[in-house]
Amino acid sequence: MQKVRIVCLDKDRRSMVSALHKAGILDLRKSALELADDNAAEHFTALSDTQIRLAGAISLLKAPKRGKKGKHPNIEKHIDAERLIATAKSLRVVDRIYALDQERKSAQQSLKHFLQSEDVAKQLSGMDINLDRLKSNVLSFKAYSAGNRKDLDALKAEIKKEGLAVGVVESYEKHQLGVILAYKKGLDVDEIARKYNLRELDLSLDHLHGQAGEALIRITKARSEIEARIKAIEKELLEISGSEYSRLSAFMEMLEIEITKARVSETFKKTDRTIIIEGWVPKKTLHGLEHAISGASGGRYYIEQLATDELAPTLMNRPKMLQPFDYMINFISVPRSDEIDPAVFFMISFPIFYGFMISDVGYGVLSFFFAWYITTITDPEGLVCNTAKIWKMCAISAIVFGFLSNQYFGLALNQYFTSFVGFDWFKSITVLLAVSVIFGLIQVVAGLLIGFVNKYKHHRKIAFGRLTSAILLVSGTIAVAGGVFNAFSNSTLLWGSAVLAIVMLIATLVLSGEEAGEVTNLISHPLSYARLMGFGLASVVLAFLIDQAFTPSLSGGIPWFIISLVLFLVLHFLNMIVSMFEGAVQGARLNFIEFFSKFYTGGGIKFKPFAAKRVYTKE
Repeated sequence: MQKVRIVCLDKDRRSMVSALHKAGILDLRKSALELADDNAAEHFTALSDTQIRLAGAISLLKAPKRGKKGKHPNIEKHIDAERLIATAKSLRVVDRIYALDQERKSAQQSLKHFLQSEDVAKQLSGMDINLDRLKSNVLSFKAYSAGNRKDLDALKAEIKKEGLAVGVVESYEKHQLGVILAYKKGLDVDEIARKYNLRELDLSLDHLHGQAGEALIRITKARSEIEARIKAIEKELLEISGSEYSRLSAFMEMLEIEITKARVSETFKKTDRTIIIEGWVPKKTLHGLEHAISGASGGRYYIEQLATDELAPTLMNRPKMLQPFDYMINFISVPRSDEIDPAVFFMISFPIFYGFMISDVGYGVLSFFFAWYITTITDPEGLVCNTAKIWKMCAISAIVFGFLSNQYFGLALNQYFTSFVGFDWFKSITVLLAVSVIFGLIQVVAGLLIGFVNKYKHHRKIAFGRLTSAILLVSGTIAVAGGVFNAFSNSTLLWGSAVLAIVMLIATLVLSGEEAGEVTNLISHPLSYARLMGFGLASVVLAFLIDQAFTPSLSGGIPWFIISLVLFLVLHFLNMIVSMFEGAVQGARLNFIEFFSKFYTGGGIKFKPFAAKRVYTKE
């Protein structure tokens, strides 16, 4: 990466900004020069206001389904800012969308009132009573809904027993029990109503007039008309979505791009007649950058390559298939531009560890299809979809290791279609444990060597501490393997390795300084990889036990066959879920803690060029 400074005339500002945006290779940064700060373009406010108006209209529409491969059929050509503002403001369909939405809100509010009135009218519709006449200088009236006949009968019995001046009019329509109490003004009937679980009905609602039954008919008809109108509005909005969503989204995309271009001036410095632009650019694109600004300024520019100790942004430029691994790495921290990218190693080791711990063709096939399904229903740019893409790769690794270990839902089936039998989890535990630890040794040593490279430029003492640690780990392993486990018979090799290990231990303690305490991890971290064998064996043993106990058989009768089949499927499913979870968690842990801790610093800044991803528009 190279930091550059561009000086051009103020009158060429807009053409320069457009050229830089179209080139999409410059990560703009605010200059530290002691000059006046530039401001956003004059039309920024108008663009923002137009964007807000258009965004509100689009939010009221429903996005249509995308075509094949997510492509949109209608791509609009980008237009300049002034024409864009004028065109966006004159879109009649936007006014129509807002008008429909306002009408829908008003109709929904009216519908709410009619539904409340309809509920009351239903309760009282069986009464031969005119609701307009429930007025008196002597009496008050209240309507209630009774929960059941028993409560209403108990209420009437108490009124009669106590001699209360309360009249009761009731109706029973379609399982709804309505009651009107007529009582002398001043009498508290609410306490009685609460005692017998009566729910008060509001007689003051706007639409309760005339006979209760007739009011119900009028209200129901009006409510149906409003509901029909709401459906018609939603249908029209859906039609607008189908015909106008892409076009409106195109204008929205143009506005967002123009707003970005209008605001970018805030990163510039200025004099009376010039503007100063600074930023980072990949070295291989320097010629393309100069060509772009030369054309935009008519040759009236000056460009300088700046020498700086500032940390350059990290360029994440990976093949599309491997880009999902960036999500998991960036979840911890963005790699620094001056260190080796850990994603390259992670995308190799993580699937291997995951597949080794699952080691079952059946589980691998099912997890592959689960992951594939998730990628079809989630946002292609989102974390879930990208995690599922990694899962698919890991599932393939599980299938490979499942074939090598001859595991198909815990069953051995290789012999039926190939002469290859593979390794046996039950008979090769010691070998598999050794293989797991060797995985750890290789990865930890690799991490230390990468740490040496990363630290060499800035902290050479610590860098050589990483190198001596790597030598200590290799020589110590040879000495222990030969002396304790008789892996080597050459005494010269053993004694030489032991002496070298002691010398490297002392050198590591001296060179590592504050990090000397990490020397103990040279033993614990490689041994931590034994979990690969442990979790893999646990998964295989559980699958074996499930097969032994619940493999379906007709010898016990059809009922037991069905029960055992259900248990077989459920238990294997649960074992698969646990295995996948442990494979993902432990595989990530071994990489992030045991491996990355040897060299990875992180804290980088991702390279973000001044550009836009177009979906609905083109230059």
